[in-house]
Amino acid sequence: MKSQLKTLALACSSAFILIACASIQPNEVDSKLVAWQGSSIDTLIQTWGLPTLERDINGTKYAEWNTREIKRRPAVNIGIGGFGSHIFGSIGTTIFGGNKESHCTVQVGYNVEGRVISTNWNGDPDACDAAIPERAE
Repeated sequence: MKSQLKTLALACSSAFILIACASIQPNEVDSKLVAWQGSSIDTLIQTWGLPTLERDINGTKYAEWNTREIKRRPAVNIGIGGFGSHIFGSIGTTIFGGNKESHCTVQVGYNVEGRVISTNWNGDPDACDAAIPERAE
């Protein structure tokens, strides 16, 4: 039974480490988005597609792109159990399964000349990383 618990603990630790390593960090999204500052808003629209929303606030124009995605996450089943005359029944749980909703809002401010002067994002870092194209130099 102790070896089963050790195996379970090792499996859980490995799963958490893999998930943590696979995620995009917020500073990576920041760097990707900041690279677009100084670009022409026309270039952004050609590369990113039409914005979801545009507005003008105190002389600065803003373009906003919104994404929303629902992904089905695979389930991982972990169980401890036994059979025989000494141990009867089992204890188990399912982790990581179900639907995961991710969203990203990217807002770009640009001046009257059409140059990007500010950038901002909000949402899931993985979704935002996927939504923001790499800037070709």
